[in-house]
Amino acid sequence: MRSSGKSSSIRSFQDPCISDAIVVLDLIDAIKPNVINQSLIKTDKSLESRMENAKYAITCGRKIGAKIYALPEDIVEGKPKMVMTVFACLMARSYMPDMRESAAPVTPMMS
Repeated sequence: MRSSGKSSSIRSFQDPCISDAIVVLDLIDAIKPNVINQSLIKTDKSLESRMENAKYAITCGRKIGAKIYALPEDIVEGKPKMVMTVFACLMARSYMPDMRESAAPVTPMMS
């Protein structure tokens, strides 16, 4: 993420800094720039703000094509196995070619 200008980092999937979901949002922005609306990210550490960030992170992750099955609560509560699945799904998405660039044009079946 440093190569994309992000300063956030984690030491493990149990790192408490994951609970605000900002590191997840930074990873999504590193994978697909300009998907994250920075004005929607909450920086205070209240439970409500962390939950909103986690919901937004999951929504944006799905928007870029990641198959995320974790819930916002899993991120906020810092459940290491579920957090690991979020990062794994985002990593898998980062290795996939962009759907729009690689897909053949869609043609109607009936004229």
